[in-house]
Amino acid sequence: MVFASGASSTEMRSKFAIGCFALLVAGSVPHRAAAAATPLPQEKVEQAVIDALPTWQGKKPQVIDYLDLTQPFATTSPWALVVAQDSGPPAEPDLEDRGPIAICLVKALTPLCSGTSRLYPTQWPGAPSWYFQPYHLLEARVVYAGSGRSKPLLLAATCSGHGGDGNCNIETMLYQYERSRDRFREVIANSSGGSNNNQAARFVEHGSLQGDMIVDAPTDNAPYGYWIEVFSQHRSGRYERILKYRSHTGYCDGNPLPVADSEMPEIMERLGVWKLGDPLPIPMHEPSDCGRLVMRHGEEWCRNLCLRYCRSNCSGEVRNTLRVPASPRIATMAVERIAAMSN
Repeated sequence: MVFASGASSTEMRSKFAIGCFALLVAGSVPHRAAAAATPLPQEKVEQAVIDALPTWQGKKPQVIDYLDLTQPFATTSPWALVVAQDSGPPAEPDLEDRGPIAICLVKALTPLCSGTSRLYPTQWPGAPSWYFQPYHLLEARVVYAGSGRSKPLLLAATCSGHGGDGNCNIETMLYQYERSRDRFREVIANSSGGSNNNQAARFVEHGSLQGDMIVDAPTDNAPYGYWIEVFSQHRSGRYERILKYRSHTGYCDGNPLPVADSEMPEIMERLGVWKLGDPLPIPMHEPSDCGRLVMRHGEEWCRNLCLRYCRSNCSGEVRNTLRVPASPRIATMAVERIAAMSN
């Protein structure tokens, strides 16, 4: 489903919001009045995961992250998220110095682990299998789709084995707790296909779009920009696409803001929650030396910052510029250097 600009977008968004509110009635979020189970000792849960995973030459996997889920979700059984690093050798020892990881949702002392990411042979034919195997944990935390820390979800993001150019496949997943079945289920998963072209999946944690997921993916034809997609939670609990369009933000256009931030005014306008003349949305990842926010060519910018990579054209009104190598994935580092130069 794609929303267009104008009044119809506002009406559809409102109806969608009403549908999402039905989640509260359906009981898919924890009842604050309900008593949560008592969490089990962490060392026992971790040992259950270690025992469930295979060893390599007598070496056991190593736990690298632990997150109790019992209290945040008020679960009826003890639940935890455990991430363990395989002790086996990496598929590409010249590129990785570690084995892949396993993501385990543990109910009491019973782990349900997944290690191999989904394969997409039609999208990336010939890609090696390790490019879809998680090797690095980027984040694992509880986020909230509702105000006042309501409607908790489990967010997990992993990065695959790296290629020779540093590229990796990023998978971002959201899990919802179903109290009626005492289980966690995946409600959305995004596979980026890479990391070197500023593609990303972002969970919106504040504001009028709280709880939505914004995904940007590079276009494969000129003028090179990004496909912007917004996913929102349906009354079933699963996420559905409510918006897709081609970005104003161009690949290598010099804008130091992440794509989701530079496109935020357009996203919000299309969804009927912002209009020209309203204060510009504050970027979630705003550079420390951003200065005043402005609109340029339909996208949001820091008026005084521009990154000179590829063939970006930094206008005369942008005071701080920096020529950097062609890969946009170092943009964050470049912004930090700009800030240091201006102090």
